[in-house]
Amino acid sequence: MVASDFQYGCLMQNPANELPALDAELTKRVARGFIDSTEIVAEYFRGCGFTSARASSTAAALVAAVEGARTIARLERTPAIFQGAGGCQCPGVGCPQSVIQVQC
Repeated sequence: MVASDFQYGCLMQNPANELPALDAELTKRVARGFIDSTEIVAEYFRGCGFTSARASSTAAALVAAVEGARTIARLERTPAIFQGAGGCQCPGVGCPQSVIQVQC
């Protein structure tokens, strides 16, 4: 985002916000992209010992948070929101081999 002077955000987010009323087929494909991305994150959390339900809900929340952070970063024209989130840790819930620690 910084390299493009905040002109570019998420390849899926922009069409997701603009196209639902205009192109139903493309909307389905973009939605599938979010589903697939969320499933990749959920699979990681399952590998950390989360139950399937908890992994899915935590992954969905994380993907949504990142998408929101991209919007804020573009509006503010700074990556500060990501830098602040990088220091966020909740004890007792993270994956031992991960720097990501979350709590749902």
